[in-house]
Amino acid sequence: MHLATQFGGMTVAAALMAAGSLCINASKVDGKMLYLSATVMLLVEVLKGLICGTVVAVVVPRKTALWIGWRETLYFAIPALLYTIDNNLVFVILRFIDPATLSILWNLKIFTTAVLFRVVLRRSISHLQVVSLVLLMLGVATTQSKHDVQPILQHHENITTVASRRQFIHEHDTSRVLIGLGLVSIACVISSFAGIATEFALKKNPGTPFVVQNIYLASFSMTFNGVAALLQVGPGGFFFGYNSWTWVVVGIQVVAGLCMGLILKFLDNIACVFTHAMAMLFTTLVSILFFSFDFSLEFACGLSVCIVSMYLYHIPSAGAVSAAPSCHGESNSSAEKYHKVARMSPIASDTVIDSPCETQDDDQDSDGNGDALA
Repeated sequence: MHLATQFGGMTVAAALMAAGSLCINASKVDGKMLYLSATVMLLVEVLKGLICGTVVAVVVPRKTALWIGWRETLYFAIPALLYTIDNNLVFVILRFIDPATLSILWNLKIFTTAVLFRVVLRRSISHLQVVSLVLLMLGVATTQSKHDVQPILQHHENITTVASRRQFIHEHDTSRVLIGLGLVSIACVISSFAGIATEFALKKNPGTPFVVQNIYLASFSMTFNGVAALLQVGPGGFFFGYNSWTWVVVGIQVVAGLCMGLILKFLDNIACVFTHAMAMLFTTLVSILFFSFDFSLEFACGLSVCIVSMYLYHIPSAGAVSAAPSCHGESNSSAEKYHKVARMSPIASDTVIDSPCETQDDDQDSDGNGDALA
């Protein structure tokens, strides 16, 4: 897949995620979200399942095998359960730390995703790519620092009485902060592992259509989110607090979720990390252009660092195809096809596979007639 296509898909997904965040903010009443997030997620998964089921019925050939086996099916239950736990764990975390601190600490997910990407999926990450991911984490945190930390500092400056100071210290004591940090770390690992598990499940059987795989994933997600919704729904009913913006959120989340699934299917988790970072930047940029956010030096510096990190990370993959050697004067098309297949391998391993050019060269060397590659 060409870099232009990759960035195009990531940009569309990031724009949808940013729009979803802005619509969630618009759906609040007096700054409060009256509806239950579990009900929204349940509706999202139901609609995703219906859309994929319709595509299977209309587009997918009837000869296509729809049953992938019990073992492969259970692979989709793992990320569905982890995502459900992670979504509800966020509300527990907010009891110990404020949302501004959480939004900054949540960038630790970039680090945990990279570690699990290397350890679990056994994908190689170059030193330059590690540096680019660190820059991405710092860049995103920098763009959020002014608008997220300033309310905390302002609240601290407004404390004038002894009683309010004692209350502030009680709310932000060391034990609560440590518990919050621990929960954030756990949530980052769970969220990252959910993404890794989803990528593994989608690429386990690369021949299975994405819409078929997404039906299995949506089915498990509906089950787990349904249980969560039943436990949380109060006397107001399932649709309590819903307004027109809530339904817009549901629609955007459906399309964004399918786009992120396609990124995991045909790219990887690191691409999802960059997509999430782009979404945060888009959200902040729109807030600056149309709302009361000020364009700050922190945002400009953070945005520049994020752009540099994306460029640095994709240097190796961009150069892999262009540097592909030709086989004794032939065109580079066969070598390019080899490198494309190597990069798009469903589950990468540490096994080194010789390219057709290298194999041909070795055979010629063994006969004593081998020539060096041009």
